[in-house]
Amino acid sequence: MNVLVVEDEPGIRTRVATMIPWEMHGIDIVGVAENGEEALRLMERTKPDIVLTDVSMPGMDGITLAGRIARHNPTIRVIILSGYDDFDYARSAMEYGVQKYLLKPASNEEIRDAVVETAEKVRAEREQRHNHEALALQWKNHLPRLREHFFLNWIRGAYAQWELDLKSRDLQIALDNTSCYTVVLFDMDPLPEEEHRFQEKDSGLLQFSLKSIAGEIIYDHNGGVFQDEQGRCVVLFQSTEEGEGEFKLRIGYSVAKVLTTVKEILKLTASAGISGTGIGGDAVPLLYGQAKDSLQKRVMYGRDIAIPYSEEQDVPDKVTLPSSAERELEIGIETGNLAKAEAAILQLAELSLDQAGTVEEAQVCVLHLFHLFFQIAKSNNWAIQEAAGEDFIYFGSLQSLQTREQVIGCLVRIARSLAKFALEKSQAKGGGAKLIQSILDTVEKEIDQDISLHAIAGRFFINSSYLSRLFKHEVGETFSDYVVKRKMIRAKQHLQDGSKVQDAAQKVGYTNVGYFSKLFQRYWGVLPSEIKQG
Repeated sequence: MNVLVVEDEPGIRTRVATMIPWEMHGIDIVGVAENGEEALRLMERTKPDIVLTDVSMPGMDGITLAGRIARHNPTIRVIILSGYDDFDYARSAMEYGVQKYLLKPASNEEIRDAVVETAEKVRAEREQRHNHEALALQWKNHLPRLREHFFLNWIRGAYAQWELDLKSRDLQIALDNTSCYTVVLFDMDPLPEEEHRFQEKDSGLLQFSLKSIAGEIIYDHNGGVFQDEQGRCVVLFQSTEEGEGEFKLRIGYSVAKVLTTVKEILKLTASAGISGTGIGGDAVPLLYGQAKDSLQKRVMYGRDIAIPYSEEQDVPDKVTLPSSAERELEIGIETGNLAKAEAAILQLAELSLDQAGTVEEAQVCVLHLFHLFFQIAKSNNWAIQEAAGEDFIYFGSLQSLQTREQVIGCLVRIARSLAKFALEKSQAKGGGAKLIQSILDTVEKEIDQDISLHAIAGRFFINSSYLSRLFKHEVGETFSDYVVKRKMIRAKQHLQDGSKVQDAAQKVGYTNVGYFSKLFQRYWGVLPSEIKQG
């Protein structure tokens, strides 16, 4: 425990610093000063725990020093050593938290006892503060697990309303019983047969990866992202000041972003079940059940999909849709006839909205039309998210379409997207081989250049993602792997014909010889310089 003595009288200063056995009590006198200004300079270097100071000193007096310490170093304790005439003045230092007041002439024992008692208080305060900080750190480290346990019990319906309020406050979760809630349940789709990177035993790792991706994308202070007892990712959305339509649209965008990111990062697919909306925290268990019911419909709709919750309803009796128009829609889409598909969906949409007597009936009719899109995609083994394009988000947020124009516009865009998707599929089957052969010829002619999939796709006026799938289907390997293979074969031929390593690299489109050498060794198992001529 470090003590600084501040006293202008040399005799008292020397007596206090040297004639009291401080070491017996674990106390070190780290400095002595004649006034407040000198004391402040010494404090920067000596870092005292206790300052024993006189009141009346030239320059800065003890009370002013105590005030400066209280403002800038509040953990340092001050003991006042006062003359009789200064005692009333010294009492004004109470506002600065002065620990003891000793009246001169104080004996060595009185000074010792006052300092030792203060030192014990300082040690006790430090221990208490350390324990509090340790507990706070421990609480912070355990908070994510405690919150996950809370969310699990919440969706199981284990809490009464008062328990929800109490536990959410304790865990710093903003729960508003007047807000709307929606539960989304994400789950990795079953591994396809051609998947060799992962096995069933890796399902836990994949589910955790899904939860991590969702957590990064859906950072919502008013909700939660956690895993249920089956390891599936549960996302609890809570509305803020946004309207219901905006709330639904935000959920739709978030769900679509998670599913797309999973596909990009893991090269696998996931699906999501989306509940309806409910008011207040006590609605969450029911919403979780709805999300589970929705997710189970993957059996009907396939993988890589977001499925909104809907009651099992048929089109109302008073709204009749001609089966011929539904058939025309199916034919238009499957044959890639964009005009036919658009005309059919326009007829169906306008009939539905014109005949619906209530908002609820109109919503059910629109849901029925979305269901037709699902069925057409399913019967053709298409991934609806891929075929529908950007408008796929509305499959999970139908209620965000608030006007007649929005509904019809969305339905027409989806019908055209599906028809265009079918057309591309058809063209790939008929002219794919010819297109790929043209691309292979281009690779051979331009082997000395930097060849990329995007550049080739642009040259042939075709979508790069579609070209990537078509090339893999026709050739049996990816475009980039094929290009590297052809470059390495040609490079080896050049080396065998007598070309230097640098020249061989340039002849196959590589300006960085070091990078070329690494690729060459990775492909052939030897360095380019080890290839013998002839």
